[in-house]
Amino acid sequence: MDIALPKPDSTQQTASFTTRMDTQKSIMTFYDIASGPPVRPFAPNPWKARYALNFTNTPYCTTWVPLPDVAATRKKLGVPACRKHADGTDFLTLPILFDPTTTSSTQQEGTFVGDSFDIAIYLHNKHYSPEKGRPSLFPSNSIALHRTFNAHVDTLFTFNGAQLAGYYMPLDPATAEATRADHARRAGVSRWEDLEIPQGSEERKKKLAAFETALGSGLAAWFVRRDEGPFLEGGTPMYADFIVGGWLQWMRICLPEWEELRGWHGGLWGKLYDALEEWARVS
Repeated sequence: MDIALPKPDSTQQTASFTTRMDTQKSIMTFYDIASGPPVRPFAPNPWKARYALNFTNTPYCTTWVPLPDVAATRKKLGVPACRKHADGTDFLTLPILFDPTTTSSTQQEGTFVGDSFDIAIYLHNKHYSPEKGRPSLFPSNSIALHRTFNAHVDTLFTFNGAQLAGYYMPLDPATAEATRADHARRAGVSRWEDLEIPQGSEERKKKLAAFETALGSGLAAWFVRRDEGPFLEGGTPMYADFIVGGWLQWMRICLPEWEELRGWHGGLWGKLYDALEEWARVS
């Protein structure tokens, strides 16, 4: 007996294909700095933005950019520098977010946002919806305060932690030599090895102690200790928590004494890092 099989509904197939295409077109692209293999995020500023993307439930995919290609990638995308090196030259770095669903001021399809703080504001303006129960990255009228806090935290970690962790960045062996030479040049030393503060040395112990003190007086006291959570406001994070979290992610990857840092100030930093894991997925 021949059985008549139902013919595929071409209308449904077309609609399904169109839906998939529309979904793909709505996904944002997040440009992040790739570590050496295995590829994983490690730089603090991209981590701040990644936390914000996950917190706002923004659909996105990551384009990984090798460290030596970061400047060329930013130039190719036409995104101007938002920072300067100490010598006044443009600091062409990441992250960059591309939103394909909008039209830019120059009438080009899609919008590029090239700074972690600006990305957070962009996501806040695009997704914050109290009537839909979506949380806010920035509590009411706090963007200016967040900007000041961001500068404070960046300065604190840069001047106290970076010299202890930067030497141990997870570089790609294939390009590590060129990357180290560039970093040494910008740091004003003749060799990459001159930047090392040997583990276990008295100098390193003193700098670790100074780092702990700086975090205690300059940041730990700002966190209100509440039973409902370790965030700045207790149980619910805001972008300020992600600012600190971005630097903690970098320390986790690069600082040999990470477990020691986790325990400083009553375990505050370890508790904060663990609590932020909910928004640390990599898409």
